Amino acid sequence: MNTLPEVTAQTVTSSDCCGWTWSLPLGAMCARRARSVLRETLMALDVPPQTIGDAELMVSELATNAYRHAGHHGPHELWLFPRNGLDRAAADPGACEIVCAVFDALPDLGLLADNSFCGDFGRGLSIVAEISHGRWGAQPARSRLHHEVPGKAVWFACPVPFAALQAIVHQCDDARHLHPA
Repeated sequence: MNTLPEVTAQTVTSSDCCGWTWSLPLGAMCARRARSVLRETLMALDVPPQTIGDAELMVSELATNAYRHAGHHGPHELWLFPRNGLDRAAADPGACEIVCAVFDALPDLGLLADNSFCGDFGRGLSIVAEISHGRWGAQPARSRLHHEVPGKAVWFACPVPFAALQAIVHQCDDARHLHPA
């Protein structure tokens, strides 16, 4: 397994979640940063190239939406965490998934219901729905880096090898050991 990239990430550990969170720029570089961080991290976790390419496209769509529709409603964050625990994933190889989410501080979920598009715009969530095979969604959330900031997280899940889940969980366990709650 490759070494995880040296990026500024906060390891999130709580009773219901473990994973990583990165700050994303509020400007036009939001999608580029999200793609880069996700690609480097998934490569380090030995995720297959096809899955990485699909994840890059999906995160690009979500980050572009955050920039376009919530550009001044920061912070914007990229979250990556296992969808299921190791026990479930070990028992069911189909349960080996990670969730990638883009958080923004615009809590309005109404934009997600607008399926209209004009020309080259408005197809992003349809692309995410198609590539993720319907494993995507949105929900009210709070920033992981700025805990008092409400907003929403738009997410998708993608399959990963069991070893990738193990690497995330082990790093979270190490963080819990170093910084007990």
